[in-house]
Amino acid sequence: MNSPIYTLISRTFKCMYMLRHSLACIGLKCAGGRVQRVFFIRGGDINVSPTDSGCESISGVLDSLNRFLDGEDVPFDPAVLDFRVCTGYQMGVLRVVMGIPRGSAMTYAEVAGAAGGGPRSVAGALARNPFPLIIPCHRVIRSDGKPGGYQGGVDLKVRLLEMEGAHFKI
Repeated sequence: MNSPIYTLISRTFKCMYMLRHSLACIGLKCAGGRVQRVFFIRGGDINVSPTDSGCESISGVLDSLNRFLDGEDVPFDPAVLDFRVCTGYQMGVLRVVMGIPRGSAMTYAEVAGAAGGGPRSVAGALARNPFPLIIPCHRVIRSDGKPGGYQGGVDLKVRLLEMEGAHFKI
């Protein structure tokens, strides 16, 4: 399963995909037809040796990510995510963040109020979000309205929030 948009790299029973988009280069690690990790690839191109494998069920996730980065309002199905990589507290935070609609933002303190813990523990859980973009942690901002940190970099977070029409301060 190779296309100009994404490349499959097979390693035994785990698959690695790379999605190249003008906004970001994204990697996906999957196993058993479920996404285990979404990560941002920085620093230019990666040399890959594409092969075919049994992870075709992930093609819908890749297509959805590509459409999302193109600016479409794309619903992601959490059933394709392997949440076993998350801690219990992190799962609570991610559940709250999954409910933030496109064009909206919540502060770290608001997420903490809904999930428990404090704003810093929420920030820590989101810094380790294994599924950025799919679980929209870019929609969580600081209490002063500024974007705050992001795995993909603050510039990408700002571009995503602007693309979605969310209100925040620069």
